[in-house]
Amino acid sequence: MNSAADDKRLNAEKTEDPLGPNNEHETSEENEIPKEESSEFALKMINSVKAMNNGEISHYEMVNNFTLADEQKCLFMFVKALPHRPIIAIYPETPFLFFKGVAVPRSFDLTQENVTDTETFMKGKSEYFNDLHLHDLDPYYLDAYESAVRIYNDMVEKIRASYLSNVKQAKSQVIEISAAIVCGLIVVFALIALS
Repeated sequence: MNSAADDKRLNAEKTEDPLGPNNEHETSEENEIPKEESSEFALKMINSVKAMNNGEISHYEMVNNFTLADEQKCLFMFVKALPHRPIIAIYPETPFLFFKGVAVPRSFDLTQENVTDTETFMKGKSEYFNDLHLHDLDPYYLDAYESAVRIYNDMVEKIRASYLSNVKQAKSQVIEISAAIVCGLIVVFALIALS
């Protein structure tokens, strides 16, 4: 039984092309496809942008988290595609009187300044970024780009809905407390008038 398996292995080794895909000299760092799924790479890009928005890392560190040229190309296109300041503050963030404030979620608060700084830094590293288009991305990175944009926008919508819900709750609290104060003042004035 082993001789049949050995014969197959020997035949496979003989017919294997010496310049085929197993040749280590053929792989270049630029064309290397990561072993992770494209969705994992998409989440890596999203988490990097969120960390930059939260001030945990700078745009330099975010770009340098991606070592392959194709990864940086994909990141460049991803950052350019994101909405700037998608959640607008419509309620005070700081507490006032005895009312609580509602903080705007910072993890999706991508500013035009951050985008410009990132683009300038990346263009300074390579001239290739000056005329980069989506069709220049490999299929793996194009899939990661599309997934990242879709996931990021879905997250923004969920966070926006949560923020608006919190604002609505805070406004109703203001109305309830204001109504209670007005009712209390009316009762006090009525008691004073009866006295």
